[in-house]
Amino acid sequence: MIHRVKSFTYAVFLGVLWISPIALYSVELPADMVTQLTSEKFSIREKAQAELLDWSRTQRDAAMVELFRQSRDADEPEVRQRCLAVLRDLVNEDYLKSGEGYVGILMQDELARVPGDKNPRSVIRLGHVVPNSAGDQAGLKPNDLVAGVDEEVWRDVPASAPFKEMIRKLKPGTKVTLKVLRDGNLQDIVVKLGKRPFAADDSIGLEMDLEALEKKAKDNFFRQWMNQQKSATASPAKP
Repeated sequence: MIHRVKSFTYAVFLGVLWISPIALYSVELPADMVTQLTSEKFSIREKAQAELLDWSRTQRDAAMVELFRQSRDADEPEVRQRCLAVLRDLVNEDYLKSGEGYVGILMQDELARVPGDKNPRSVIRLGHVVPNSAGDQAGLKPNDLVAGVDEEVWRDVPASAPFKEMIRKLKPGTKVTLKVLRDGNLQDIVVKLGKRPFAADDSIGLEMDLEALEKKAKDNFFRQWMNQQKSATASPAKP
């Protein structure tokens, strides 16, 4: 069954959640999944929630409208709680897709000889790899030399500035292949970019708990999203 409702789209601009009204169709959540959300067995409830998330991704906007409604109006508390959890996962995915790409490294420009290249070229020495960052998860280590990214290398200019510019233009979740010189051997390391945190350009930010910072940012994003939706769908006051 399809319902025509009023909903909203959103974007991030200068760290502020902005919402513009659009008309969307909502869809009924699959009845079998909703029923299983209240099963006596925890494993069945968990499986149904995971399946509901996968289903919602196939018709994202319309599903989010109905999940928001069910998270507030469903009779069963378990249904409200699990619809809210699925909605949070979807909003978090949108949060991670916004903003600029981020590796999480402290860079120092150098010249080095790279195997297969007869002339020295510009490279980036990693002075620090931020714990839990995209670079850390990919296996980058301090003193690694980044000699290229994908098909790009640097010869006549210091490498860090064009590298930083390139990464920031990419979206979080994008995969890049770094050409890394380690112990005299050139190897490819694939990095799935993270989302650039607000403290990325602050040296103090190198010592921050990136995981805690990211969780706080996600929570704030979701809270803003929910508050905007509640305000937007509230019934107009009677004269």
